[in-house]
Amino acid sequence: MKKTILVAAVMFLGLTAAAFAQATYSVGSIPVTTVTASGQTERTGDVTFTQISGVSNAGTITIRYGVPITVDLATVVITAPAGSGYLAPNLPTVNIGASSAASGQLVINVPALVAAGSFSVSGCRVAVAGTGLSSLAANLSAVGNAIVAGQTTVTVISSIAAGLASVGGTGLAASVSGVAPAAVVANMRATEGYLSAFGLVGEAGNTTTVNIRFTLDKVPPTGVTLTFPLAVASGANNWFACDATGVALATAPQITSTSTTLSVQYAIATGTNNTAIENLTVPVDVTFASTPRPISSSVISYTATLAPIGTAYTSSGGLIASPIPRFAAVEVGPATLLTIVGAQTTLIIPFASSLPAIGYNTGFSIANTTADPGTDIVGYTGAIKQAGKITFVMYPQLPPGGSTLPGPYTYTTSGTSPGTGLNAAGELPAGSTYTVLLSQLLAAGGAPDNFQGYIMAVTGFTNAHCLYVLSNFAGFTQGAQALVVTGARTAAEGLNN
Repeated sequence: MKKTILVAAVMFLGLTAAAFAQATYSVGSIPVTTVTASGQTERTGDVTFTQISGVSNAGTITIRYGVPITVDLATVVITAPAGSGYLAPNLPTVNIGASSAASGQLVINVPALVAAGSFSVSGCRVAVAGTGLSSLAANLSAVGNAIVAGQTTVTVISSIAAGLASVGGTGLAASVSGVAPAAVVANMRATEGYLSAFGLVGEAGNTTTVNIRFTLDKVPPTGVTLTFPLAVASGANNWFACDATGVALATAPQITSTSTTLSVQYAIATGTNNTAIENLTVPVDVTFASTPRPISSSVISYTATLAPIGTAYTSSGGLIASPIPRFAAVEVGPATLLTIVGAQTTLIIPFASSLPAIGYNTGFSIANTTADPGTDIVGYTGAIKQAGKITFVMYPQLPPGGSTLPGPYTYTTSGTSPGTGLNAAGELPAGSTYTVLLSQLLAAGGAPDNFQGYIMAVTGFTNAHCLYVLSNFAGFTQGAQALVVTGARTAAEGLNN
C-alpha cells in the first residue's frame, strides 16, 4: 500500500514539473495598415512570440488567418533577434505537412529546451477578395507550450479598403460632332482608394507592380481609332502600357470598330506618394478617318479595376505563385470617355391631333435631303448622304380637369414601322421621304389613340425637313413646316425656319 502511494506521488510530481517546464509566450504584432479589398496576395503583419517564462517543450504554434494563404509556405520567414535563444540551431520552422495554405493555417515547429528569447513570423500573404472583411485578425493556439491568456487573437491587417475610389472626373470626357470631327484627346482617370493603394514600387515579395486595367463598354464607330500611349506621367508616378501580366508592350495599343479586345492595362513604373491620394490619368488620342461621314452617334464609357487579374488557386486547388500582387476584377465606374454627337436633326411640330371620334388626324412628311445635286447645281458644298431612324416624342396636353400630364409617348422607327419611305432597317435613306399618320404612330407605340399636343421628331441624319398637315378629311386641312432646332435650348429660341 505504501509503495502504491509513493509511485502515485512521483507521477504527480513529474507531471507538475512538466507543466511548469513549458514555455509561456506573450504575443505582439505589427499589422499592415491597409490592404486592398480585391487583393488575392495581400501582405499580413509580422507576429512576434516572446517567451516570458518556463523552458520550451518541443511543440507547435498554429496561426489561423481564416482566409487562404497565397504564398508558398516554404517562403514564410521566421527570424529571431540577436541574443535570442531561438537563433539557429533553435530557430523555429514551418511545419509544411501540418499547415494548410488553402484553409489559411500556418503551423510553426517550436524547439525544446529554449530558456528565453523571441521569434517573429513574417512574409505571409493572404486572399481577402470577396470576403467583405474590413480588417483581419489571426487566431493562435499552442501545443506543448502556452500563450498568455487574452493574447490568442492578434490583428495582422488593420484595414481592408477598396483599391480604387472612382473613375472619371470633371472635364475629362471629349465630345465631337459626327459630321465633321477633328482629332481630339479624351482622358481616362482612375483614383486611388486609399493612401498607397497603388503600392510601393519594388516592395519585397512582389513579382510585378500594381496595374490598372481600363475596359471600354463598346468599340468605337467605324472610322474612329482610339490610340493609348505607351508611357504616361501622372502626378508623381510613371506608368507604362502592359499586357495582362504586367509585361511592357512594344507598340501603343489601339481600339477600333473591328477590335475584339476592349481593355488596356497600365503598370506603375516609378514613384508613388504615400501621403496623398493619387490618380492615373491616361490621355487617349481619338482620330477619325475621312470616310465614312458622318460618324455614327456613340457614347463610349469605361470602367477600371486594379490588376493583374487572377485567382488565388487553380481549379484543382493548386497555389498560383505569380504574379504578386494579384487581384480579383472589381470594376469601378462607368465614366464617359467619348461622346460622338451624331448627325441628327431635331424637329418641333407645335401642334398635332388624332381624334378618331370626330375624324381628325395629322399627317407627317419628313424628307431626308442629304441627297442633293451638289456644288455644281446648288452653288455650295452639298450634304453628306446619310440614313437614319426617326424617334418621335409625343407630348399630350393636360386633359380638362386633369392634374397630371399624361405621356410623353416615344416611338422609334423600325423595319415594321407603319407608313412609307423607310428601308428594311427602319431608316430613312438619303433622298427619301417618310409619310405617316399620327394615329399610326400612336398605335405602333402602344399609346392611346386620342392625342392633342406637340411632338419632337429626332432624325438620325442631318438636313431633315418636315411638313405636317392636320385634317378632318371633310373640308378642313391646315399644314405648316416643322421648326428645326439649330442650337442650345437653354435660352430663348429664334427658330426662323
